[in-house]
Amino acid sequence: MGKAKDNTVKQERKLTEAEIKRSENFKVKEAALLEKGYTRHDLTISIEKANTVGALLTLPLVGALVLAYYLYNGEFGIMNALHDNLVLYFIGLAVIMVSFVVCAILHEGIHGLIWGAGAENGYKDIEFGFIKEKITPYCACLSPLKKPLYIFGALMPMTILGIVVGVLSIFLGNVVMLIIGAFQTMGGAGDLLVTCMLLKYKTKGKDAILMDHPTDCGLVVFEK
Repeated sequence: MGKAKDNTVKQERKLTEAEIKRSENFKVKEAALLEKGYTRHDLTISIEKANTVGALLTLPLVGALVLAYYLYNGEFGIMNALHDNLVLYFIGLAVIMVSFVVCAILHEGIHGLIWGAGAENGYKDIEFGFIKEKITPYCACLSPLKKPLYIFGALMPMTILGIVVGVLSIFLGNVVMLIIGAFQTMGGAGDLLVTCMLLKYKTKGKDAILMDHPTDCGLVVFEK
């Protein structure tokens, strides 16, 4: 049996019933993998670090979108909108505010849609929740995933809601879309950081299986 290596982030909050249940499910699947000779390695970070350090990784992407928008359109149009049509300005502001909620739901939904396609029990293994203390929604997969699928599912929300929307804003000359795209690109900071951690980690074995950590931000790699 392989020896478990536990580098999990120290718990500083009371776990929800869903997290407790997910932890129990994780222990069962972990035991089965360790019995088969896999070893465990945790790639977890705090939500605070995911949002701060991860945000730094997204800055070049956001900067590229903003620069491309300005070079293509010649202006951002915010002051013009404020000066020419105050109503449209506040409508745009309202759209941006509403987009935070809508895109947060879509962000987790995209995770679930992709991961569920490759999960052991399909979409039955996808679980959504909200960490009230951190004001953070999440999507968790209850079964192991292969590395390519995990990475694809991790990066797609930021790609679709952030980068694609930002690129479209350039050609449409829509500054509201640009702002939404920029924020949603930054909203994928944690996903991007975890993906970078995973790509940086070199597995010693040829066979690697990934599982979402049941309570922390990040994942657990099982390899042999």
